[in-house]
Amino acid sequence: MNWMAQSMMWIMVSLAISIALNFLLWPYLGFFTLIPIIAVFLGISYIVRRRAMARMGMGGQGGGFGGMLGGGSGISYVCIACGHKFKGGACPRCGSKMRRADF
Repeated sequence: MNWMAQSMMWIMVSLAISIALNFLLWPYLGFFTLIPIIAVFLGISYIVRRRAMARMGMGGQGGGFGGMLGGGSGISYVCIACGHKFKGGACPRCGSKMRRADF
C-alpha cells in the first residue's frame, strides 16, 4: 500500500473513532468531548509515526524524535566497490577507500 493510501486510511479510522466518541460522550461531557477526540487523534498519529520510523530502521533510538537529536548510532559507510557496510576507514572486506555515507 502506498504512503498516500495508508495516510488516508489512518485519517478515516481517526475520524470514525472521533465521531463515535462524540455521539457517545456528548450527553455526559458536552463541549468537553473535544478533549478525548483530540487525545485519540494525537494517539493514532503517534502510533502511525512510530510504526513508520521502525520501518525505516529508526525505531527505538533516542528520545521522542527517533534518534534525530543525537541518540543515533552515528554515521556508517557503504563501500562503493563491494557494497559492504562498515564504520570509518577503508573497507574491511576489499580494502577500498571509495565509500558513501549511510545515515
